[in-house]
Amino acid sequence: MRWIAGAFTVAAMALVTVSAVPDPQQQASADSRLAFEVATIKPAAPDAVRNQVVPAGPNRLYIPGMTLRALVYAAYGDGGYNTSMGVREGPDWTNRTVFAVEGIAPGPATPRQLRLMLRTLLDERFALKLRHDTETHDMLALVLDRSDGTLGPKAMKWDGTCPAVMPALLFPAPRRPLQRVEGKFVVGPASEADDAGVAYCPTGYRAGGITGRGVTMSTVAELLSLPPGRTLLGTITQDRTGLTDRYTMELDYFFPPTGQAAPAASSEFAGPSLSTAVREQWGLRLVRSKGPLKVIIVESAQLPTGN
Repeated sequence: MRWIAGAFTVAAMALVTVSAVPDPQQQASADSRLAFEVATIKPAAPDAVRNQVVPAGPNRLYIPGMTLRALVYAAYGDGGYNTSMGVREGPDWTNRTVFAVEGIAPGPATPRQLRLMLRTLLDERFALKLRHDTETHDMLALVLDRSDGTLGPKAMKWDGTCPAVMPALLFPAPRRPLQRVEGKFVVGPASEADDAGVAYCPTGYRAGGITGRGVTMSTVAELLSLPPGRTLLGTITQDRTGLTDRYTMELDYFFPPTGQAAPAASSEFAGPSLSTAVREQWGLRLVRSKGPLKVIIVESAQLPTGN
């Protein structure tokens, strides 16, 4: 494998095009060793954007700044946010030292193929040894609220299009390429088995709520598990609705700021609870449950050598 160093541009992990890499369904045994044609790993710039994985072209993966633990999380996630997975242990530097990663595939690649290439890259450059385990944790289950299975007024079947203009989103989800058809953006064709965790249109937290288009209920559960939702709910959420279609979802709800600098919730945040809003607007209910949490243990790793 050759290595290149070069200027990086901001990008997202779920780049989706018609693949020139071998079909993963036909080459399952070879999938796990897919590799970038050229790639580089180097210390991230001090002001690098952290924890973003976005596409910079039909065959290119760019990560401006991630620790090794975050890189493992990105490589072994299922295509979405995948909050039902944890990465643990390893040398101290695996959670402190920040790296910039760029990889170029031999041809257009799907999100899953890019993740497999990233796995190969991490194995080779960090001499990575991982152990996979599953633990049972307390969490919330997202279930249907109504016995007839109908959803609420702000949840409906997705019509296959994405809007031309979207509000600024916090934690925007990856999306498939869009084609303009008769004034609308239509999602391009899938080139492999559907990634249930990947939204087809820009999706995430917006000012005053959540916007999701072309999303599965798995994606919705992951959104509720991200910091704005998890802070209010107290734990992660897993999808138990049994629904497999894709939906357009809007949740009108004011989420308090999160993070160390966030002020304590005040009277301006008073109103229905998040679980009540989910029930009234989406026709879904959050119930306390237990569920599996995938855990990846970093048994050993080495700092990468020069490119």
